[in-house]
Amino acid sequence: MSAPDPTANANRPITALSEGARYRKLPVNPCPLRVLHGHAAIARAILERVRHAPRPLVVCDGFVGAQWDAWRKGLTTALAGLGQNPAWIDVNEALNDCDPRREAVVQFHLTDDPIFGRICRGDIAGWFDSDKLRLLAERVDAMRGLVILYGAGASLVQGAGDCLLYVDVSKEVFQERCRKRATTNFACRESFAFGEMYKRAFYIDWPVLNREKRRLLPHLDFVVDESDPDTPKAIAGEGFRAALEHISRAPVRVKPFFLPGPWGGQWMKEHFALPPQAPNFAWSYELIAPENGILLGSETEWLEVSFDYLLWQEADSLMGRRVTNLFGGLFPIRFDYLDTMQGGNLSCQVHPRVDYIREEFGEPFTQHESYYVMQAEPSARVYLGLCEDTDPASFRRAAEQADRDGRRFEIGAYVNSFPSARHDLFLIPAGTVHCSGSGNLVLEISATPYIYTFKIYDYLRKDLNGELRHVSVERAFANIDFSRRTQWVARHLKPTPRLLRGDDAAAEYVIGDSELLFFVIHRLEFAREISDAANGRFLVLNLVEGERAEIQSAGRTAEIRYGETVIIPACIGEYRLINCSSAPLKVVKAFVR
Repeated sequence: MSAPDPTANANRPITALSEGARYRKLPVNPCPLRVLHGHAAIARAILERVRHAPRPLVVCDGFVGAQWDAWRKGLTTALAGLGQNPAWIDVNEALNDCDPRREAVVQFHLTDDPIFGRICRGDIAGWFDSDKLRLLAERVDAMRGLVILYGAGASLVQGAGDCLLYVDVSKEVFQERCRKRATTNFACRESFAFGEMYKRAFYIDWPVLNREKRRLLPHLDFVVDESDPDTPKAIAGEGFRAALEHISRAPVRVKPFFLPGPWGGQWMKEHFALPPQAPNFAWSYELIAPENGILLGSETEWLEVSFDYLLWQEADSLMGRRVTNLFGGLFPIRFDYLDTMQGGNLSCQVHPRVDYIREEFGEPFTQHESYYVMQAEPSARVYLGLCEDTDPASFRRAAEQADRDGRRFEIGAYVNSFPSARHDLFLIPAGTVHCSGSGNLVLEISATPYIYTFKIYDYLRKDLNGELRHVSVERAFANIDFSRRTQWVARHLKPTPRLLRGDDAAAEYVIGDSELLFFVIHRLEFAREISDAANGRFLVLNLVEGERAEIQSAGRTAEIRYGETVIIPACIGEYRLINCSSAPLKVVKAFVR
């Protein structure tokens, strides 16, 4: 059976895309939705909801990073315009600030490591004093007129009240506010340096508050997008839950976000129309489930909510029951970009073994990765595995001397490097020393864990704040698989595409299938169209060559453009990709084996 050559035009650079094929930074997942804009509209909706309550109690629970002062001020003004003067009660009054056990819990989860901690498994009630919560409830009972309980954990006082709102903020916006010292962590009275705030959020705030948010989801009367504190948006809870069900039965795209870094490049800035004043862009969070949001509504009226909501309510529809059970409801695959075009090498690094990541950090599965090369300069290389003659003790000594004494060394003396070209794939099971060299735009197709990078050597490089970047030599050498050397890597981690099905018009190749990884990568190549099926598990697609395609499934259509990442839910079954441009297309897809 004949088929297209999978290596044809491998080094051809991308040409300028037509205007209709430009990458979309604000992808809206269409669904019927009535969005309330601003405090006044939200206030009217609240009063309508509680109009029959003799002593109306409104509960405004919410996520870390919400601007509660702005929320209270805006809603107070709006309610005053409607003849209401509510009494506000801040649930933070009931925090157990003085309990030494709380500090012990914080220290246990944050540890002494400057980067890594342990995932907190506790619930939100443990952060509050039960006696203080009881006193707040008694205050509420003694009041007349409209009462508003607010703050993260507000529903602990008297449940949902007569109207339950969740004031949400995306993790992207939370991080922006952290960088500006415009917010605090959960149960904290002051802000800290960004790295400290992110670490505490990752290991404590997000897991604790997500647990509560998930519990509240079926009971919410309104969900508020507080990304713009001056003009928040809201939707009714019934409409929100219906919207989640609706979008889970069609292709889904999360809202990507982009971050600069010390090794970052210029390709995404130019081709994705990112802010030109930024020094570079190193990462694009294309699909990193713990951090991305999703946009719901229409092109003219939408709001952003956490991707977590979709996973909680529609896990089986989205991921398939087998995958949901296998990963405990966590979304297991991530897609992100690493841009080193006109940038620098990534740090020489390794990711932890599965037993290590479980025991040390409480993560259920580890950070297996792969590099799919989207663009490459002629001299670009990828570093992968150890040289045949690398002596572990000498390698460690060089890394320790660099960290301790500032002594530079060449990673090529210890680590293999291979030329990289468009459409090359490099597999990176945990324990494999690796990094992308300069001159690459890499699409990482990987397991979802994403922060567990143990840097071995970072060229004595400073971060964008002028601070020397931290390396984790001890953790790294506890996880390196020293059997993964030149010949083994060439045989096992640089796969050759294998035709699975097809002909000259349309074909599917297996491009990455290793027993060391729980995910498999295929590539669809077609001139006009190709049919495919989810087969009871979700797929993640990215258009890696060509301008755009239409995705047709179960009477619904969606679009995918060059560089965009789209989830095909497990419940869809069969779908078709229709080429909407003149040149042939290539689409990579990843799925759980």
